[in-house]
Amino acid sequence: KMSRALSNPRLHGRTMVVPMLHRFPLRTNMRSFSLSPYPVVTVDVTGTMISYKGSVGEWYSSAARKAGLPCADYEAIDNGFKLAYKETCKKYPCFGANMMTGKEWWRICVQRSFEHAGYSVGEDQAEALFQRIWSLFGSPKIYEVCPDIKPFLTWAKRRGIVTGIISNSDERYADGVLPMLQLTEQIDFFVFSKKEGVEKPDPLIFEAAFRRAQTFYGLEHLERGHVLHIGNSYDADFLGAKNFGFDAILMDRWEDLDLEIMSAEGVPVAYDFLEVVEYITKKSTYAKDCCSPLAHLNS
Repeated sequence: KMSRALSNPRLHGRTMVVPMLHRFPLRTNMRSFSLSPYPVVTVDVTGTMISYKGSVGEWYSSAARKAGLPCADYEAIDNGFKLAYKETCKKYPCFGANMMTGKEWWRICVQRSFEHAGYSVGEDQAEALFQRIWSLFGSPKIYEVCPDIKPFLTWAKRRGIVTGIISNSDERYADGVLPMLQLTEQIDFFVFSKKEGVEKPDPLIFEAAFRRAQTFYGLEHLERGHVLHIGNSYDADFLGAKNFGFDAILMDRWEDLDLEIMSAEGVPVAYDFLEVVEYITKKSTYAKDCCSPLAHLNS
């Protein structure tokens, strides 16, 4: 399911014009002169900026076979992972927070994934298998960067918008995965659940992002309603952000949502970041009166 990101005909057909966002002139001192109704935009990571190439079960099963273990049923392993992930999150919230490292947390989760799938792995084999999986998920072959995110970040930077990450994830995203995928250079701040000890939709994680933007970017008078959050989870991202006071857009890259229900509930839905640009543009007085991104995108 996650691998459909680049094959989505709606997204794929629109990405040809996304690079035209780069046409906006670079302005100086934009942090104090944002042209956007949202001086700050925060973004979720998995399912919004990046996706997996294939399922977790497929990667776990492949790693097991290479480690000499007969774990061929990737669907069973995928289901086992889903159970293990929920179980481990409940037992050790926020990827263990300050109780353990992210690597220790994932060691437990991986082991329980195979157990739930019905596979018995010896202690020595289990460690070798985990190290293989740990290395695999630290490599770029696992991930797919959504093609519209980098042009969007460039557009936001040139428009004077402070951008941040709010993610339910461990320190490896910040230290390894996102830099490896070249997704950190144009992002101003990062808020990860493991470091904060709280996770979306808890208002405290949105509070952490809000205070960070106020403190570090000269936005002391920033109001909550002037922050836009974008993510793919209705509960964690959309409701979490709205309940804190942010504006929010629900990302639906794979068109899984019931749009009639979303429309009835007043939920703005975007299929890609081009539609996020359109949403911001419609709320921007400057864009209506001057050089609207739509004029460039539709040219």
